Amino acid sequence: MRGSRTLARLITVVIAVIVTPVAVGLLSSGGTSWLMTYFQYGGARDGFGSLMMPTLLQALGILLLIAVVLTGIWSSAGLIAAGVMAVVPLLLALLPALLLESYRMLGPILPREWLDGLTYGIPLVLLPALGAMGIVLAIVRHRPERTATGLSIIGLVAAPVLLAAGIWLLSWGIARGQFTALQQFRFDFLPDAAAAVLLGTLLSVAGVFATRWSTFALVLPAAVLLLLGLLVLVPDAVFMMVGRIPMVGRTLPQLLILGVGTAVALVYLAFTAVLLRVRKQAMSTAAGTGESPFPAAGYPPVPAPPYPPQYPPAAGI
Repeated sequence: MRGSRTLARLITVVIAVIVTPVAVGLLSSGGTSWLMTYFQYGGARDGFGSLMMPTLLQALGILLLIAVVLTGIWSSAGLIAAGVMAVVPLLLALLPALLLESYRMLGPILPREWLDGLTYGIPLVLLPALGAMGIVLAIVRHRPERTATGLSIIGLVAAPVLLAAGIWLLSWGIARGQFTALQQFRFDFLPDAAAAVLLGTLLSVAGVFATRWSTFALVLPAAVLLLLGLLVLVPDAVFMMVGRIPMVGRTLPQLLILGVGTAVALVYLAFTAVLLRVRKQAMSTAAGTGESPFPAAGYPPVPAPPYPPQYPPAAGI
């Protein structure tokens, strides 16, 4: 049994380390092409025929991300490994000078669109969330007990609020730091941008952690992101909205056009299905070993009567 668990962990880690960067790169490549074509043709529908290939790249990247999430059925290690890889884009967001060096060093190796994904913060939106999902699955495997109704309701409310605040702060910090650095060619450390990136990442992770107490906490954020993703089908409304937003706040709608919103939404839904499966498996395992899967219910254990019963000896015998 222990050997099979070790093998599952090893396989899922290898899959995550290889597939996740490729998935993020495909999403970035298709998304940046989508974004350039979208703003080039605006409301003209005749130019949207060139979006087929970028759309296919985005779809392939999203499918690969979902495949990484599905590995959580066998082990949490792969998702945790994907979260560890978030250290690199986090450092690039905190220190824009490193981003310039990455363009110089990796430019001859990686496609330019993949590096542009670092500028927009695509890995920073996805990878910490994947790592948080892995930790939640690891906790559920060890403690699959049901949560009190109050905590479940709090999780349903807290997750959308935390995720909305986290993604907004993250996008603002990226625009204030990385975009400002590349546009003005000034790579100074900006404390406000760094603080926004760090706090936004922590809030996004906390939003995913709400699923520990409320399994369906990510369903509402996923539905909202899918609806926002449909706005790209109405270019005039998008251009009007983007035109009224200050430059430092335009990263968020650009992320939606890049397809990141749709990718995050589908990853959330896939994780919800995986979490249901893992919780059910863990509870079945706990029941099979004689351990109570509901230690948090608050009911004291009922002692079993002694067997065989001890009767006093009859008189005269």
